[in-house]
Amino acid sequence: MASPRPDVFFGFSYEMFDDAVGREFCRPPDQTLLALAHDARVGRLMVADPWRSYVVSTARRRPVRLVEDITVAGRDAIRVRPHRLRTADATDIGTVERSYRRYGEVLGRALARSRGGREPVPDSAALVTYHPFAAAFCDSAWISRIVYFGQDDWATGEGVARWWDVYREAYRRIDRRCAAIFAVSEELADRLSPRTEVVPNGVIADVWRPRRPAADRIAALARPRVVYTGTIDDRLDRALVESTANTVGSVVMIGYPGDPQTIEWLRSLDRVHVFDPVGQDELAAMVQSCDVGIIPHRDDPCIRAMSPLKLYEYLSAGLPVLSVDLPPVHGVDDERVCVCRREDWMSALTQVLAMDRATEQHRQAFIDAVSWEQRMRPVVDAAIG
Repeated sequence: MASPRPDVFFGFSYEMFDDAVGREFCRPPDQTLLALAHDARVGRLMVADPWRSYVVSTARRRPVRLVEDITVAGRDAIRVRPHRLRTADATDIGTVERSYRRYGEVLGRALARSRGGREPVPDSAALVTYHPFAAAFCDSAWISRIVYFGQDDWATGEGVARWWDVYREAYRRIDRRCAAIFAVSEELADRLSPRTEVVPNGVIADVWRPRRPAADRIAALARPRVVYTGTIDDRLDRALVESTANTVGSVVMIGYPGDPQTIEWLRSLDRVHVFDPVGQDELAAMVQSCDVGIIPHRDDPCIRAMSPLKLYEYLSAGLPVLSVDLPPVHGVDDERVCVCRREDWMSALTQVLAMDRATEQHRQAFIDAVSWEQRMRPVVDAAIG
C-alpha cells in the first residue's frame, strides 16, 4: 500500500503571498512555492503569510480571516493569514520564542480545519520556511520536519540591527533542529550551519530564453547602455555609479525604489534613467536591449552574503557583466563576468564594454544550468523527506 502524500506548509519571511503574485514569482521564495505546487509528491499545500497586525489590516480594509482558498500554478492550495496586535517582532528572545510557538499553533489550527478536524495530527506536515524565527522557534506537534532556506543574512542587515542577537540565537537553533538548511550563497551558508546546502539564485527559463525585440524605452537611449536591476537603495556605491555615468552613453536603472534619497540622487545625474519595476517579460526585453550589466555594490557583511539575482538575469540576456568583488559573484561564469576591486572599476568597465554578447549557444546553456526548475529540486526533495 502506497504511503499518503505528505502535506507541506510553505512560509514566506517578511512578505506575503500577494507580494509574490505582484512580482510574478521571480524570487527564491516564490519559486520554492511554485516547485512545491508542481510536485505530484506533495499532498495538501498550505501557504503561510508572516504575522500581520489586526489593527493595520482592519484600517486598510484587508481581510483578517484565518484561511482562504487560493490557486498556485493551477493547483488548489490554502492560504493562512496569522494576525496579532503588532506586526513587528519583539527584540528579546523569550518574547519572540513565545510568539512563534503561538504562530505554529495558529498554522496547526488551520491545518486541522483544512482536514475537517479540530486538532492537527502529530507529525503530519512539513514546514518549509524562509523566516528564521519560524524555523527556529515554531515548535508544534504537527510539524514532522522543518526545512529552512536563508535568502539574506538577517544577523548583519543594517535595517534590523535591533534584532541581531535574536537572529544569531535563531541561527543556532536552526542548526540544531532543522532537517535541511539551504542558503543562496557560500558566504551565508558559512554563517548558518556546516550542514547548509547552497542553492544560488536562478531565472525563469521561459522568460529569459526568447530573444526579444528591442524595448522602445531603451532603444531611444544613447549607447553604450549599462543596466542595473533590482531594489534601488543605499547598497549602491555612489562613486562607482557616478563614474560610470560620466563614461557611458546611458545608465539604465530598473527596479523597486527602496530608498527615496537614492532615487533623488540618481535622477540628478546626467545620462542616468530610472524606471519603475516592470513585468518579467518587459524586464527581459529591457535588459536584452542594453550592452553591459553592472553590480556596483558597497562592501558590507549583509551584501557579501547575497546571491545577486541581477547577475543571473544579465547573463541570461547574453550581456557581459562588471561587478565589484563579492564572494557570490565568483565562479558563476568566469568567461562573461569581470570581477574587480573598486579602485579598478573604470579600467574594468572599459574592458567589459569591448566584450561581445554571448553566443546564443552559450546563453541558452547558461539558462538551462540556472533555471529555477533545476535549482529547487533539492529543496522539494528535502520537504518530502
